[in-house]
Amino acid sequence: MEIQAQQAIARETETKINSLREVYRRVAAEGAMLYFLLIQLCVVAHMYQYSLESFTTFFFKAIEKAEQFEEEEPRVLALREMIRMTIYQWVARGLFEKHKQIFRCQLTFRLM
Repeated sequence: MEIQAQQAIARETETKINSLREVYRRVAAEGAMLYFLLIQLCVVAHMYQYSLESFTTFFFKAIEKAEQFEEEEPRVLALREMIRMTIYQWVARGLFEKHKQIFRCQLTFRLM
């Protein structure tokens, strides 16, 4: 009896986790897109090399700064916007002016 009740709870929890994973998949895709965009900056100039560790540091800072919402959809939109802005500000701080426009264009094209 008790085992069956625990199994039912586990199935409900698994269903809830799977549905939330799908909701937040867009945030993960945004992060992956931004990281691979940063990796490509070394083509512009060899000095633009960013580590995954530093990227994840700023990625998690953006998650912490993002506004909290009760519903998932506004939360996802807030996360994507905050991640985009945080990563952009971090990267743009270290780019030459002539390369900032290239980075903005690449970012814009990827977001289209």
